[in-house]
Amino acid sequence: MPDIPIPRQTLEVLLAQTGFDSGRLAIREVNRLAGLLEAKTGIKFVRMEFGVPNIPPPPQAAAAEREALEAGTHGTYPPFDGIPRLKRAGARFLKAFLDLDVGKKCVVATCGSMQGGFVAQALAARMHPGRETILFLDPTFPVSQLQARFLGLPRDGLELGDLRGDALLAALEARLERSDIGGVFWSSPNNPSWACLNEAELEGIARLCDAHDALAIEDQAYLGMDFREDYSQPGEPPFVPTVGRYGQNWVLLLSSSKAFSYPGQRCALAVISPGLHEREFPALEASCGTAQFGHAFAHGGLYVTTSGASHTAQHGLAAMLEAASDGELDFVARTREYGERARHLRKMFLSAGFELVYADDNGAAIGDGFYLTLDYPGLESGELLLELLRYGISTITLKSAGSSRDGLRVCVSFVNKKEYPVLEERLAMFSEART
Repeated sequence: MPDIPIPRQTLEVLLAQTGFDSGRLAIREVNRLAGLLEAKTGIKFVRMEFGVPNIPPPPQAAAAEREALEAGTHGTYPPFDGIPRLKRAGARFLKAFLDLDVGKKCVVATCGSMQGGFVAQALAARMHPGRETILFLDPTFPVSQLQARFLGLPRDGLELGDLRGDALLAALEARLERSDIGGVFWSSPNNPSWACLNEAELEGIARLCDAHDALAIEDQAYLGMDFREDYSQPGEPPFVPTVGRYGQNWVLLLSSSKAFSYPGQRCALAVISPGLHEREFPALEASCGTAQFGHAFAHGGLYVTTSGASHTAQHGLAAMLEAASDGELDFVARTREYGERARHLRKMFLSAGFELVYADDNGAAIGDGFYLTLDYPGLESGELLLELLRYGISTITLKSAGSSRDGLRVCVSFVNKKEYPVLEERLAMFSEART
């Protein structure tokens, strides 16, 4: 492999031409650099920077969308809080896989879970005057924090890598007692550490959010993808852990992008706690035209932004949820491929001298899932990212992914088996150059 490593000068010239700050490369800047390097050198990169799904969607979605199109559904507006079929399918799915009892009115269609998170943060900051800060349990999906920034909301964080169990709950309680937190936001499995909050932690978070009247915003972007447990059987334990089984003040974001390989249609669910849906917060009246939380979410948030999610896509998502609840679609088995890829890649990186940044999950070994977090002794994250680019490997830094720790986030989704030998050889060359 004579063209690797790529000369440093080649990379430096491209950095100068693009104007990118080599010490603060964002994900799309890394993607652009990798593309430019590919074009200039002819070297095909092993791409691990974007956290995007790469498994074909289940056939039920396309069939349902075709049927909806043939029925002329695309010629009518959908209800802006979701079609009845999707609401029914969502409520049934939540009971089957999360053991959650919610009414159909609490299940709301959104344009991707990003819209649900956007509206949830906006309402969390308006429920109580003077409590606009969103507290993130870091590391955090960066765009969720960008949403808070766009909304003009103060942000704070607690590092999950340092705080778990009783220590996490103590730190959360201390932070909530300052009375400026409107909402607490997290994902589980976590992007990118892949740590998963356990039942005791979720119960404690629910209790504290209820006690301090803060909104718990739980992002289930990787539903059922903690492959250390088998969450694939509808109506049978174990059920996917969720704050919803414990508290009253929560909004659950249910993405279809990873779990159902359905990212292109931008269709997801936001689930509002039955105990919160009917509550009234007078401060919401000014911005939403209503004090009732559920109405404010749909009418004040969804209606004024997109006025609903794609009509036909809602039928597609509903069909997949129905099939999963019927035991006809094992969505967990389909996504288990990501865990297998992570297991292989982890072995390759560790054999080349890399180390896991987040290796411990509250006393257990971190699971294999959508991401790996890695560093290399003697190289800080920005330098390591640039060096790996010279070997035809693209990643992003953990700091750009919302972590306070040094290292890289590696997404396994686009690395196929044919690339395993290529990656292994490049990592070996990288390691040999440092010994």
